[in-house]
Amino acid sequence: MDKPQILSNVENLTAEQLYGYISRGTVNLEELRQTERLDNAKRKAIIALSSKYEEEDENTWNTGKYTESGCRAYLEKYPNGIHVKEARDEIDHFNKMRREADVLKRRVIDGLRSKPNSFTPGMLQKYLKEGTIKRADLEDSGIPSNIIDRLDNIVSPKLQLGKVPEFIPDGFTEVYFWGIPGSGKTCALAAILNTSERSGYLEIAEGPGFDYMTKLKNIFVNTVAILPPPSPVETTQYLPFVLKKGKDKPRSVALIELSGEIFECFVHKSADQLGNLSDTHRSTFDSLINFLNGSNRKIHFFFIDYEKENLVDANGYRQSDYLQAAATFFKNNDIFRKKTDAIYIVLTKSDLMPCAEEDRVAYAKEYLKRNDFIAFTNSLKERCRQHSINGGKLTVEPFSLGKVYFQQLCSLDRTASSKIIDILLDRIPPNGKSILDIFNQ
Repeated sequence: MDKPQILSNVENLTAEQLYGYISRGTVNLEELRQTERLDNAKRKAIIALSSKYEEEDENTWNTGKYTESGCRAYLEKYPNGIHVKEARDEIDHFNKMRREADVLKRRVIDGLRSKPNSFTPGMLQKYLKEGTIKRADLEDSGIPSNIIDRLDNIVSPKLQLGKVPEFIPDGFTEVYFWGIPGSGKTCALAAILNTSERSGYLEIAEGPGFDYMTKLKNIFVNTVAILPPPSPVETTQYLPFVLKKGKDKPRSVALIELSGEIFECFVHKSADQLGNLSDTHRSTFDSLINFLNGSNRKIHFFFIDYEKENLVDANGYRQSDYLQAAATFFKNNDIFRKKTDAIYIVLTKSDLMPCAEEDRVAYAKEYLKRNDFIAFTNSLKERCRQHSINGGKLTVEPFSLGKVYFQQLCSLDRTASSKIIDILLDRIPPNGKSILDIFNQ
């Protein structure tokens, strides 16, 4: 019935029928009243129905306004209701949120497929909790199930640092791990120690580094390892151990793991600003100089982070600047003179290189040239020629822990660790007796 028909039949329609037309917006109460055919009883009944309807309208809205389905159910029941505009606005908002969520989901999934290490566990836990992604999305992105299973059980290793000695005892070959913060020295050392133990080569000496080294090697005991945080500023870890392969004579190693911040000392030294260093930095630097001036034979590994590239940091320096400052110090103080047996550059995170594994050495050399490390490498090459180290050549070793996920979880590949162990076995002269046996007499 259209509006003219309704107005012509007011006295013949019930209050419920008239209210139905009102609720659908066909007519309103004032138009019915102006026909003078609406009696008082019917008018009151219509008002009562309207009041009841508004109450139900309000209750339905308050219940459903928090979800898109609730808003749509409200509009279906009350197409001319009190909150129609709000319901439509909310539906538009939900649609916008869904579009944004779809964009974020796609960005996360694409990111996981191309670079899973660009997300932290906390980020992914948040995405999973909020429903941005589901476990199936992680699996479809190529993340192994055992890695996903560890997301809710990540506790960083607590490494107890040992006391820094005043000097390194005689009889060891000192092996130095150099590199800026985050270059991968500690993780590489953990992998090397664990692989050495797994191969049956490793014996750790008693002393202040025992607890640190034991916990470090145990990081890779499980199939999925949780990587340790960067070493603190004050850390110069002295780690004495023996490598003994089968029936070969033992090699006594004093590995010196230097904090990445030691390079700040070299930068300040180059700028004649050592006075600007903290007491901790100066103490670390002084300990290092004492070690370098000791009488033991020495091997140096310089770690460069492939992933960091050679970008400017918060202090205005690049990796190459820190390394070159160190190289200048080594040259001016003739650090390598007659006590250095080998020098290696180790390019970490080499699994990220866009090349086949067998091409990584060639790619690493090209990378160093292309990213302005050439002055540093040339300086080391000159020291190698000057002191007949490495047969006058500088060696580059690509290094990979294996597959690292979410910056903290690692599935270890022992290939690179085994290569470093082979280098140590090859370059460190064997002893008739282990230095540990000498200590225990």
